[in-house]
Amino acid sequence: MATKVKPDSIASNPAGDQQPANPGPKLTPATQRKIPGNLPYLTASGTLKKALDRLIEAARPPKFNSDFLENVLKLTSGTARSAIPILKKMGFLTSDGIPTDLYDRFRTESGRPNAALLGLRSAFPEIFKRSEYAHSVGDAKLRDIVTEITGLIPNDPVAVAIRGTFNVIKNFIPDGFNSSSSDDNSGSDESSLNSQAPPDQHHPESPRSTRNNLGLVYNINIVLPETSDLKVLNAIFRSLKENLMQ
Repeated sequence: MATKVKPDSIASNPAGDQQPANPGPKLTPATQRKIPGNLPYLTASGTLKKALDRLIEAARPPKFNSDFLENVLKLTSGTARSAIPILKKMGFLTSDGIPTDLYDRFRTESGRPNAALLGLRSAFPEIFKRSEYAHSVGDAKLRDIVTEITGLIPNDPVAVAIRGTFNVIKNFIPDGFNSSSSDDNSGSDESSLNSQAPPDQHHPESPRSTRNNLGLVYNINIVLPETSDLKVLNAIFRSLKENLMQ
């Protein structure tokens, strides 16, 4: 006997697919939906956390694949393989699964925060379009941004999974971290030294620049006439002294 379905138990999404009005709290990779904004997510974001934690300690593989996940990182669940596309979207792996320079930087203590931030921006560009400092916003703000991009309700399992995946990567970035401050240390140090440099009054430029502390240098080119008359030459130098060298 066919089972009747009540009309109010079915909801249509914008693509025209019919889905349960109250989706269950758990998704599997096979049931992942195409979401506006192309925001990546793992239904079990804790698996991504384990993968990131363990790759720090493990030697860099020639290729990051399911074999490496299972036998080196000891992540044998089916959802663990879903971490690989996330790492590729972060720029940690090439399309062939080869670790990148960003992967190597993430494995170092000093390079990890910046690598995590760059990976987060690469994986979630739509979120960073809404907030340049999305890695610093609170949970409520992140929830609003994801809701705005996806059109999902805040407690939709996919919306929850997106925020969970985002936060796993975000947690490797210290509070208040700014990538520009770490990337531009050498430049800022040089600027600091220049700002502390004494004025140029101690440099032997012209007497006028020294006296007024303007730090100006005059370069005067004098073309002398072809003459052997000392009176003419003396008149020229006397005029220079009286008018320019005071």
